[in-house]
Amino acid sequence: MRNEVKNDFKSEISEILETLGKQLDVSKTQYESAVKSYNAVGNYLSREGSAISHYEPRIIPQGSFMLGTIIKSIHEEDDIDIDLILQLSGKRADWTQEHLKNLVGDDLKDNETYRSMIKNRLGGRRCWTLEYSDSANYHMDILPAIVEGGYVKMINEGVKDIQRIDVDQLAIRITDKNLANYRTEPNTRLWLKSNPLGYAQWFFGRAVYSEKGMFSLNEAVDPVRYYSTNKSPLQRAVQLLKRHRDIMFSSPEFNSEDKPISIIITTLAGLSYNRSSDLIETMTNIVSNMRNHIETPFNENKGRYEKWVKNPVNPAENFADKWLDNPRKEKYFYLWLIRLEKDILEIKDSKGKGLPTLSESLSRQFGKDTTRKTFSAYGANYAEKRKSGDLKMAIRTGLLGETGIPVKPHNFEGNVE
Repeated sequence: MRNEVKNDFKSEISEILETLGKQLDVSKTQYESAVKSYNAVGNYLSREGSAISHYEPRIIPQGSFMLGTIIKSIHEEDDIDIDLILQLSGKRADWTQEHLKNLVGDDLKDNETYRSMIKNRLGGRRCWTLEYSDSANYHMDILPAIVEGGYVKMINEGVKDIQRIDVDQLAIRITDKNLANYRTEPNTRLWLKSNPLGYAQWFFGRAVYSEKGMFSLNEAVDPVRYYSTNKSPLQRAVQLLKRHRDIMFSSPEFNSEDKPISIIITTLAGLSYNRSSDLIETMTNIVSNMRNHIETPFNENKGRYEKWVKNPVNPAENFADKWLDNPRKEKYFYLWLIRLEKDILEIKDSKGKGLPTLSESLSRQFGKDTTRKTFSAYGANYAEKRKSGDLKMAIRTGLLGETGIPVKPHNFEGNVE
């Protein structure tokens, strides 16, 4: 009987967390507006007469938009950040990173609409940022990149077995103002290497817990992306972890610029995921194992040990490289993880204390407004199940759920129909 109570409680908590996760999803309107916007930019840059049109320019999303882990801002009027790659199949032999970056920027500035939206007239370190209207609530970072022959061949021919591809073939070469050869080097093999699509392949490979979760590489590079609120447990967990971080570091006691970055959270979550289909079990397992995937090798050049969160598709890249020069970033990460460990235990220990206690706990962790909407949606769902006769009571525990004997619907007067 204890196991039955435990499992029913775990199922209820997971359903509440899933409902909370859905409150973090951007709206369908905002999502489709963003897709329409970046497709318009892509069409403009690939038009006949564009300086880069000969090289098949194509815009695809990267980061949380590609991974399905994007979340709303705490304050809904704030912008969300949409990361994009402007990929080219080649370039002119004499173009340096600076040439390519400026060609893209000049093309955008030639358009009256995009000229007014450019955040920095000189461009950022790697990207051109377009700021959309207040009603759109998003801005886009467009990263110019060159793809190589293996990448183009793989995308054009399709991939039958995503689990066995060579992720290094998915690497791209990007522009970066901070590189010493930014203005001088035309050889793309000496440009900075990045692999957002290889990372996506790794992440979705980790997220698979059933056949229906298989990842399609060709869908990933398709700029026409369809809105969906169906997420794997790993995707939902990453969304919840990012919102927990945002709430914690919205406090004035912290410098929010030094909060844990999303790529570290996403990577550690992916490495820690145990392929459970249950959300509270997924969260518990991830939080209890994140520390185990942070390495501490000795840096011979600096004569000291340093923390490493290894890029799973490029082991030479350390996502925590800024921790050494800014110790506050490392300090904040571990402060967040300590609180996260405590808060997950608090959720699990809420059994028998009632939903009001759980609601109070989730409000502190994920925000009052989000939690209020969560319990409103959760209650409406249960009311609909009761009305339709789908709500059931476990015979031995008395807990409501989807197994057991049917619960008879009630009318508005409180009488059984």
